[in-house]
Parts: sequence; C-alpha cells; structure tokens
Amino acid sequence: MISSDFLPRLAAIILLCVSFSQSLSASSQTTVNEPIVEQAAQITDQLSQQRSDYASAKAALKKNDHQLFTQYKAQLEGYPLYPHLEYAELIRHLPRVSAARIDGFLSRYNGEPVANRLRIHWLNQLAKQDNWPLFLKHYRSELANTSMQCDYQYARYQQGHKNEALNGALSLWNVGKSQPKACDKLFALLTKHEKITETIAWQRYSKAVLNHKYRLARYLQRYFHSEERRALATNFYKVDRTPSSIGNYHLFDEHTPEVNAVIAHGLRHLAHENARKAMAHWSHYQQTHSFDTRTRSQIIHALIKGLYRQGYPHVADGYLLDNLELVSSDLLEWRARQALADLDWTALKTWVSQMPAELQRDARWRYWLARAEISQNPAEAATQPLKKQHLEKQSIEKQPLATYRELATTRSFYGFLAADHLGIQYSMAHESSDPDPTIVNTLKNSTGALRTRELLHHREYFMARLEWRHTSRNFSEQQWIAAAHLTREWNWHHGSINSMIKASFWNDIKLRFPLAYNALFRREAAETELPLHLLFALARQESAMSQSVTSPAGAKGLMQLMPATARQTAKRNGVHYTESNDLFEPDTNIRLGSRYYKEMMSRYNNRILATAAYNAGPGRVDRWLERSGGKLPFDVWIENIPFKETRGYVQNVLAFSMIYAHQLGSEESMLSVHELEQLL
Repeated sequence: MISSDFLPRLAAIILLCVSFSQSLSASSQTTVNEPIVEQAAQITDQLSQQRSDYASAKAALKKNDHQLFTQYKAQLEGYPLYPHLEYAELIRHLPRVSAARIDGFLSRYNGEPVANRLRIHWLNQLAKQDNWPLFLKHYRSELANTSMQCDYQYARYQQGHKNEALNGALSLWNVGKSQPKACDKLFALLTKHEKITETIAWQRYSKAVLNHKYRLARYLQRYFHSEERRALATNFYKVDRTPSSIGNYHLFDEHTPEVNAVIAHGLRHLAHENARKAMAHWSHYQQTHSFDTRTRSQIIHALIKGLYRQGYPHVADGYLLDNLELVSSDLLEWRARQALADLDWTALKTWVSQMPAELQRDARWRYWLARAEISQNPAEAATQPLKKQHLEKQSIEKQPLATYRELATTRSFYGFLAADHLGIQYSMAHESSDPDPTIVNTLKNSTGALRTRELLHHREYFMARLEWRHTSRNFSEQQWIAAAHLTREWNWHHGSINSMIKASFWNDIKLRFPLAYNALFRREAAETELPLHLLFALARQESAMSQSVTSPAGAKGLMQLMPATARQTAKRNGVHYTESNDLFEPDTNIRLGSRYYKEMMSRYNNRILATAAYNAGPGRVDRWLERSGGKLPFDVWIENIPFKETRGYVQNVLAFSMIYAHQLGSEESMLSVHELEQLL
C-alpha cells in the first residue's frame, strides 16, 4: 500500500528528474529512495491517478470494503495491474469463489504468473476440500512442490488410479529426509497396501544415515523384520557415528549400492580422524567391492586431505600423483594453496603444472606463477609490499613481468594486483552497450514490462520478479541489453545488473555497477568515515543492489544483514530498528550495514580482514589469523581463506571497490600501504 504522503513526494521527485541523464556518473546519477521512479516524461497524470486508485483498491480490499474496492476496480480496467486486482480479490475470498469464476480467470491469463499463483492457491484449497476431480483437472506438475505432489498421488488413488498412485507414492517416500505432513495420508496408503517392503525401507534407511537424519533412520528400523537386516542397520548407524568400525570387514560382505555407499561414507569420515588407517581399509575394500569412478574420487580426496592435515604431506603428495586421473581440479587447487600457505614457491609451480591446461591459463594461477618466479629471485623478498617492489631490476626474469602486464589489462582482482606490482593505473576496459531503440521501445510497451514496472512501483517485489522472469524467458542477447537500459530507467538496479549478465555483456561498468542509492551511501560514508566506493562495493557484492532479497540463511536487503546482527548493531549504535522487515528499507539497511562494517574495520584496521569478517564472522577470521601466525603476505592470506565463498567475496569486494572508485572519479588504490605491508 502507498503511504498517504506519496503523491506530494512523487511530484517533488518528478521536478528533480526533469533533467534526468543516461549517465550514471556521480554528478548525474539519479538518487532516490523509492524503488521505482520513472523519468518525468513517462509519468502522466493518468498513470499517477491509476497508481493511486490501485493502492486505494488494495487498501479497501484489506479492510473488506467490497463496495469501495469495486468502485476503484471499475476505474482500472486499462491499468497494467488489473489482473492483479482480480487475483487479490479471488484470493481474499477463495473458499467462497465459484469454480466457474476461477476457471474463467485461469483461462484468460493461462500460463501467466498471476494465473499460476492463483492455480497454486486453488489447488491447495481443493485438497483441503477433498475435491479430487477438480484437483486433477487443474494440477500442473511444473508448479507442484512436494506437498502438492503428494496431494496429486492421493487424488489419483481416490479417482481409481491406485497402482499408478502407489508407485508414485513410493518414489516420494523413498528419500533420505522427512517429507511434509501433507504426505502422511498418502504414505498411510503405502502401509495399508503393504507396499513398504524391507528392501525398500532399507534403501531409505541407508539414505537417511548417509544424510545424517538419525531420527528418521531410527523410525525406519520398525520395517526391518529379519535379524540380518537389523544387524546390518545397526552396523550402518555405527559406521556413521564411529567410523573406525569400517574395519570390521565381515559386517559388510554384501555387494549392493547401499553397502558400497556406507563403506565409502565410513572411509571418508575415518580419513578425517586417521587417514593412514583409512588407507589400509580402502586397500582391502578395493579388492572386495566395486566402486564407481565418482565414489573412488571422493574417497581419494578425503584420504589425501586427511594425510596432509595429519602430518603426512609426502605420503599425501605421492598418493595424489599416483591418482591424478581420479582427482578433480578442486583438489589440485587446494594443494597449490597449501604450497602458498607454506610460501613454498617451487611446490606451487609443481602443482599448478599438474592442473588442466585451461585452468593453468586462468588469471588466478597465471598471477601466482608470475608471483612465484619473482619471489624466488634473491633480489626480491616475498613479503615486500607490492608498491615498494622494484620490478625493473635486470635480475628479474622478463616473463613474469610480461604476465603482469597482460593481466593488468583486465578488470579483475588479479588484474588489479598485477597493476599494483607494476605501479600502473587499473584498467577498467569499459565499453558502452548501445541498445536498439526499436527493441527498447517494443519492450517498454509490452504487457509484461508494464506490469513489472508497476509491481515494482507498488513494492510488490515477489510478483514483479515472477512477471519479469516470464516476460524475459526467451530473450535474445539484444533484448537483454535493451532490458538492462529499460530497467535502469526504472531505477531497478538489480534488474539492470542481471540483464547484463544474461546478455554476457561484461564491460558496460555503468550498467553493471550502478551508483544506486547514492545519497544514502554518501551520508553513511561521511558519518562512518568509511570509503564511499567500499560501501558501494559491499552492497554490490552482497545483493547486486536488490533491496528486497533474502538469502537462504535469512540475511536481508541491500547489505544482507542477519536480523540478529542488525538488532545488535542497532542497539550499539542507537539506530531505530523494530523488526527484520525494516531491513528491506534501503535507509535502515545501509545505515546498519555501514555501521556493522565500521565495527569490523575498528576491530581489524584492515579492509581485507574486515570484509572477510563481514561475510564469515569475526570469530572465523580470528581463527584463520591464528592459524597463519602473522607470516603471510596479504595476497597469500586471501588466497588461503578456507571458505571458497568468503575467498571470492573478499576478492570481489576489493575489485568492485576500484570499479566504484573509478565511477566516482576517484583515483584510489585497492589497499593502503599499511594493508600491503601487514603480514596476516
């Protein structure tokens, strides 16, 4: 619902937007807190009135004022969101709506997001009413979650398709996790018809154990009637909790996929505790059982890492070299990072040479090979800060310098590192994207684009994303480029960023790195004394400038704050904060995110460590620092961050900060002299 003071504010914004520029430079970037504000020329009196009426209609519906809702609805038949008003009305009164009226709506908007959403609600309602004929008529497999799939099979059973339904039910039942309660009545039919045999129960039991779902595993033991199966189940459970029991070979004589899976599971777990003993058991099982290539690779990975961490690096390296055909590139990269952590440049070069050719050509490993060559030169200490190295000395090989020069032409973390080595400016490699005006105009006036724009305006973000996904499902590269420019006009920065990704057009940095919420970020940079370009980079990495996103872990908004972190930060800094939904407001989110990052900077006085802590938590960063013992150059420490996500996160934020510094017309360095010199 739009607040009562929206229209006066909109009028003021329109006056400010008259001279709207296509440029996203600091001087011309449109900075507003509203999610969608079109250029002044696009906002007609009619559209403004329709937006107001739509908000009033939704408010009337919420208050159950049917007469007022109907009045507003009648005035909005030409408005792009008219179907959404119909949808809202149907959902509000769904238990009392006739099937004919639902059918009419689904027919008019068949396949469109608004119809799909209604269909889902309608199917759930029909299931509650046990109206299985209508349920089967409207069911669409592509829209069904697990609960609805169970309802579908139950409906088939009730309508006489018993065998097919029971077979479908078995597939839903035989998984390594608990299923939703909505499936209980379907699964009761399996019990009634004695479809859950000991063999099928055994399959699910082994999946549950391997998935660490112990409560489910204990429940499934009731299906085991033979002493042999009960004993084997006990052994499976024991292997998971006590991996050394994998050494009791006589317990695992069966040659079934389930037994093989538990053997592999036990060996991988044991490798974490005692890799040498696990190797001995692996030698035995290779002779008695057959394992597929993927399983063998997983076991070998666990053995090599276990041997290395338990103080047997030479054994681990020999085993790795003996099994190169079975190890993944990830393991070779992991081993190369161990060499980096030891500052063993010779070993680093050895392991990079074992990587696939394509990976050796990656900027990451080209950088490290050049770094190794230079670090091994007696004239250059490996721990010298980059800006102070004198790479022009004749004693240094020319090849690593050539690698640095080539990398420095790229807009990337390693390109910027190479530029620092050479003491040259960062390359932005910017290239403007020029959309076809005809394509832009066609897209701008399409039904899907108009609906998306209006949904964003009314802050109905979920439905906006569904509409846009449906509209753009078959876009060409040129249409995606047009979409990027159109969504920028709407100030939907997340949509613009994603459109450029879909177009695989990487060099238009003004579209890919927009100066979104400029005024808010400038305010927080001034109040926290943090670099403005760094705050932009954090938000760009965290959410791709989406104010409405929620991560799987529950982090919310532009700077992806967990509600607990937000609450604590607000209390420490005297910021008003009521509930987690406050984090969807850019003002609150940016204020709290900036202050939390300021706390991390105050704690570490180093943006590498502060950025890592923002992503992974300060406790983990403290443990990583303790492990490295203050002996590693900054770039080596970053490369050895144990979490792949955090490693990439830190590298991206640092690189993005330089792109934003360029956008802001500021000549900044990626790191300060203090950060370059500090050993981590």
